[in-house]
Amino acid sequence: MATGAGPQESLIVLWAGEDPAFHATLLEELQSAGIDFVDRSIGNDRDTSRTDPFFVGQDPMFGFNVAVHASNLAEAEKILEKLLGEEPVDMEIPAEDDAAPTATQPEPAHLSNATCAVWSGDDQERANFLSQALKENEIPVRVEKRGQETTIYVPPEEEMLAREIIREIVEGAPPA
Repeated sequence: MATGAGPQESLIVLWAGEDPAFHATLLEELQSAGIDFVDRSIGNDRDTSRTDPFFVGQDPMFGFNVAVHASNLAEAEKILEKLLGEEPVDMEIPAEDDAAPTATQPEPAHLSNATCAVWSGDDQERANFLSQALKENEIPVRVEKRGQETTIYVPPEEEMLAREIIREIVEGAPPA
């Protein structure tokens, strides 16, 4: 895209590069400042009739050249310096965390609904294991310890599933 001034003024390359986002921003800034420019894409005018498919030239395969008239160079360079000084736009897509999702702790309101006793015993290790197994199955668990005895409570709507999970663990048997 060429804008403005006549052929009597010489053109000076202001910027050449391969970043399409930066290129677009530079053109917008030059236009809004009223600076005439010549914008040329690199690579569009290549000789594609070469017989050697492995030819690697000195020029970049694609990119942009932006030139301004000599009389506008100082003002255009200020715009360019300002843009180069800014942080580049982060266009990277954030990677998903590969770590296994951590079990979310149920809200305290769910714990108040845990009123059905599904296991009781004096083996603290087993009580911990069972409560963790229920939590892994997204069943809210409330554990109470009175003296040596520990009791595990779940909400009434989870009672059947919780009892089945506990049976499988305690008996070491898969579902019937």
